[in-house]
Amino acid sequence: MAIRVGVVLPRRPADLGEWLADAAAFDAAGADALWVDVDAGSGLDTVTLTAALAAVTSRATLIARMPKGVAAEAVSTIRRLSRGRYVPAEEAGRWVRVPPPESRVQWRETLSNQDGDQDGDGVLVDADSRLLDLLRNPDDPGERHDLELAQG
Repeated sequence: MAIRVGVVLPRRPADLGEWLADAAAFDAAGADALWVDVDAGSGLDTVTLTAALAAVTSRATLIARMPKGVAAEAVSTIRRLSRGRYVPAEEAGRWVRVPPPESRVQWRETLSNQDGDQDGDGVLVDADSRLLDLLRNPDDPGERHDLELAQG
């Protein structure tokens, strides 16, 4: 059984366009869930970011903890924008937090260690460029001949 991978998006994005583009890349690469956990002091709105995320992604579950008092209409709109992919953080289940992968070998070991954990819903890892490459190329043995330059 494949281990589900949840990606925690940066809590204090400096460039929102890049944040959304990175989230869309993780979605396209096969991440099972994208977690929105905005830092309270960032000046950013979780509702608006989650709605934007729903518009630029198409497959991953979107998980966010909405602020207290958020209008039911706002949550309903996010559910419609996401075509039912939005799940409140309180209902997301139990995910096991793991560190970002240092290497392909370490990532395989991390997933293998979680394979026997029947109680967890998946692993939760911070967004990282190495993770994106591993999700895009899960069966790559590590010898990236396609990246070698011709030398004369």
